[in-house]
Amino acid sequence: MSESVQQRPAARIIKSINALTLWVEKIFSLTVVVMAISICWEVFCRYLLNSPTDWVNETNQYLLCLMSMLGGSYCLLLDQHVRVDFLFRLRSEKQKAAMELATWWLAALFCLVIIWWGGEMAIEALVKNKLSDTILEMPLWPSLFMVPLGALLLLLQIIARSLKNLLILNHPTDDLPGLLDELRLGKSFFE
Repeated sequence: MSESVQQRPAARIIKSINALTLWVEKIFSLTVVVMAISICWEVFCRYLLNSPTDWVNETNQYLLCLMSMLGGSYCLLLDQHVRVDFLFRLRSEKQKAAMELATWWLAALFCLVIIWWGGEMAIEALVKNKLSDTILEMPLWPSLFMVPLGALLLLLQIIARSLKNLLILNHPTDDLPGLLDELRLGKSFFE
């Protein structure tokens, strides 16, 4: 290898974004645990104590929004987003990198639109103190801020993925396994 991958600024950016995504995965995982416990509590209260709670349903809707928006960047990190695999599967690493680079700009554009519009909606909800229509009257802005935040995290992961693809395209073919190994993820919360 001509230059250590660790010495390249692009590799440091990739590793930093991946580390952020793995940190967000921990929040995602804890959210699942909180949701499961609160739903079990609701079932216990509703069916055994005959006294349903007022807060579990709405709280879980907020947590589901959090999970949905934070999960996109993690899915991309693990290469689990939807794509047409029959076009992708049989290609070389360099061809795959070129195909991804040709399409990621659309996803990045989509993220920018979501950040803009979602941010406007969240700021409006915060400024106008918009509340939910339920008995709890919870503020709407926390869940609405998850939309641009999730899109921003996804955009960062798209940038990391694009940088990785550029490194692959500019790397000698005979040493690609070494490059891919050096850019490999650290330990996941589930490993």
